[in-house]
Amino acid sequence: MQGNPTLVLDNVSIERGGKTLISNLSLTLSGPKLLWVVGENGIGKTSFLRTCAGLCRATSGRVDWKSEGMDISAPDAIAFLPSDNYAKPGLRTWEDAQFWGADLAACAMMEHRNTPTQNLSTGQAKRLSFVKLLADKKPIWILDEPLAGLDANGRTRIARHLQTHVNDGGLALVASHAPMAVENVPTQQLVLK
Repeated sequence: MQGNPTLVLDNVSIERGGKTLISNLSLTLSGPKLLWVVGENGIGKTSFLRTCAGLCRATSGRVDWKSEGMDISAPDAIAFLPSDNYAKPGLRTWEDAQFWGADLAACAMMEHRNTPTQNLSTGQAKRLSFVKLLADKKPIWILDEPLAGLDANGRTRIARHLQTHVNDGGLALVASHAPMAVENVPTQQLVLK
């Protein structure tokens, strides 16, 4: 992992569909840290996360990613897990994972290695997405509803991976309506209203 990952938002405003979701937000986050992004449905959590990940442009302001004090690009810094799952249809689970250099055992997916990805349940597809995120080894994780569709075992496993990432010096931004037991890590909360 690259050292001391930092995300800097300088006077960032975000609009979607003509509606201002965030106005003039300045925030600097450095690992190790877990940022919980909370707020009601439709308030702009996903737009905020996608902007932090470099997938959407801020209406105004600037978003920067740094490591060891040096600017780096979003693709070099960030692993993004969207709320929906992504798997390449027409491949078996092991083939999709192999492309990413991912270890299916990391999220208890070995028994589903020969399952075509389009036949995975919602929770299985979420775990497949997560093993790909783990394989990416990026210093900043941005997770949008990472527990959606997961059973208790899956939620515990994801929380453990998140805890390890932060304890290893990583930075994580997480929006989740489901409670997650991530303990003993530096934590901050951003409430969107």
